[in-house]
Amino acid sequence: SDRRQQQSIEIEILFDLGLRIGMEFIPDTTEQMYVRPLRSCPPIDVRATPLGCVFVPAMSGLSTEEPVYQRPKIEQLLFQARPGEVLRNLLVQASMQHGAWEALVAAIRDLFGYELHAPDGRGANILAEYSTRKDGPRLDIASAGSGFLQVLMLLTFLHTRPGAVLLLDEPDAHLHVILQDAVYAELRRVAADKNSQLLIATHSEVIIDAAEPRHVCVLLDQPRMLATDEERERLIRSLRVLSNADIMRALEVPGILYLDDYTDLDILREWARILEHPAHELLTTRLFWKPNVAEPRAGAQGVSANDHYAALCLARELPALQILDGDARPEIQPNPITGSGFQRVRWRRYEIESYLFYPAALERFAERAVGPDAAAAHVADLRTYLHRTQPPAFIEDPFADLDFLVGTKARTRLLPPALAAAGLPGFPYQRFFEIASVMTPAEIHPEVVEKLDAIVKAFGG
Repeated sequence: SDRRQQQSIEIEILFDLGLRIGMEFIPDTTEQMYVRPLRSCPPIDVRATPLGCVFVPAMSGLSTEEPVYQRPKIEQLLFQARPGEVLRNLLVQASMQHGAWEALVAAIRDLFGYELHAPDGRGANILAEYSTRKDGPRLDIASAGSGFLQVLMLLTFLHTRPGAVLLLDEPDAHLHVILQDAVYAELRRVAADKNSQLLIATHSEVIIDAAEPRHVCVLLDQPRMLATDEERERLIRSLRVLSNADIMRALEVPGILYLDDYTDLDILREWARILEHPAHELLTTRLFWKPNVAEPRAGAQGVSANDHYAALCLARELPALQILDGDARPEIQPNPITGSGFQRVRWRRYEIESYLFYPAALERFAERAVGPDAAAAHVADLRTYLHRTQPPAFIEDPFADLDFLVGTKARTRLLPPALAAAGLPGFPYQRFFEIASVMTPAEIHPEVVEKLDAIVKAFGG
């Protein structure tokens, strides 16, 4: 279909006959990909070219008992992603090929310092052993670490399948980051020597950093080849910044909203619901949000909204909107809402909670929180406190953007003492959205409507 054609990528493959045939890789689902020669390839070359393709899954649990299999059975188990059941058979194949076994033994010695012993397939099950030092005791390979077994399997494939295209799934699995670079270099060296080609699926920063940018394909949303060192560096940074959930959600949503905290989202949802604003659907079921500065994992350095968005655009270029508090870095200014790219607006007051500081709404919330029996006294205490502590201009017009609303943190300096005066001293910060839920449309500041309009416009509404 046209859609598949647009998502295809092209790779040149070198075959045994010395021919370079352009192959088209067309993703169909997350589990399947179609591969075919390009239409521009001469038919006579395609017909004359044998394609040796081998899938090498990540190493699984090694079987302790493994009889000798014929090659078709080995291939079947491999394509069922069960390499741990045939590794000994692969070693037997290597030991029977001239030059392959000696090269494999030398590579294992260089990478791990281990001595690999020739397998014995004469009994009911194959005996495959190694030593951790020269002349050391022999150990069954099942006692070795998973990283060693992974590398042993990959190198055995390369030495026993010359002139093949090897599809490697996470060859860096189970490997220490220092060893990943050495193993990848060895894989490339052997592949070149055996006239083979590697197609590697990986998340390893080490492997990506060691590859030419034009050899790296990003398989996120629409597959594409990288072009420059800068794009490769951007990809590596994205692996540190993005979570799997970020990537999956980015492929489904119309955009991403950056806010200071999840409480901001709760408050915006309540205001949009009360106003019956079209932003309510976006905020409730369609957008996903991230903090303006987020930790991708516990203890990690914070990632700014700008950096997170730049990384996310590798998965998919989607619009973003950042809503900053009025107190946050005044040098960062708003930019136009265009419906694309990274867009930004700011609250004019100190923070979003500043717009909850509305006398009638606070009285209504206090009345609901303390119950009808005690409501009158508590509401009276709250009203007395507000008239005693706040400027008359604010009491007369709560929408006036007075200096104390612009320069004072509402969630710690304005709202808590007011609620304490109403008999709610234990009111927790994360429940401020409950104040928003009791406001009437007439009590919601006009700037809130501006911000909700901006959300709709920013995401193509």
